[in-house]
Amino acid sequence: MGTPVRSRSRNGQHPRVRLQEAGTRLFYNKGFHATSVRDITEACGLTPGALYNHFGSKEELLYSIIMDGHAALDRMLDAVRADAPAPERLHGLIEAFVLHHTRYRKEAVVGDEWRALDEEHRDEVRRLRLGIRARVSDVIREGAAAGAFELPKVPNGDPVRMAATAALDMSFRVAGWFSPDGPVSDTAVAAFYADLVLRSISKVR
Repeated sequence: MGTPVRSRSRNGQHPRVRLQEAGTRLFYNKGFHATSVRDITEACGLTPGALYNHFGSKEELLYSIIMDGHAALDRMLDAVRADAPAPERLHGLIEAFVLHHTRYRKEAVVGDEWRALDEEHRDEVRRLRLGIRARVSDVIREGAAAGAFELPKVPNGDPVRMAATAALDMSFRVAGWFSPDGPVSDTAVAAFYADLVLRSISKVR
């Protein structure tokens, strides 16, 4: 799986890349269901039939965009030191997650259209999303067991899972408001969110 496609000159671009780039832009602006195959092919100067030379359907194009986004995110998460103490690992995971969502904002928003995929693809994406939550949950659980984290009690609930879900949900939302032209850099936003999550569960000594 490749890196999410960003806007570039068409010169020398493979038609598949152009289709994925146009699909990302249009799904982001109009939504998956409101975007037609003709919209996509016209946006990149191809004939309507050209999409089917590279993707089996509009749904398969969406699936390709989503899977490329997950591959890029996994690479960033995998770069976090696995042997670091739990607080450092949690900070690194949240920072990487937020940074991905500031740098690939369109891909992230389009990725939230995963429920439009067919059942097989939906199940695959669901497993990937649950895997990210499990990765964060494992670190929080480890930190709590070591006495580094302290979580509120949740009657009939798993506070670790809820904390991981809350941290990731909050962090995902930056894709909807972050502007690369704004006064705060993507790295500063990522560090802020990571600090906020870590401070919210760090045990007060």
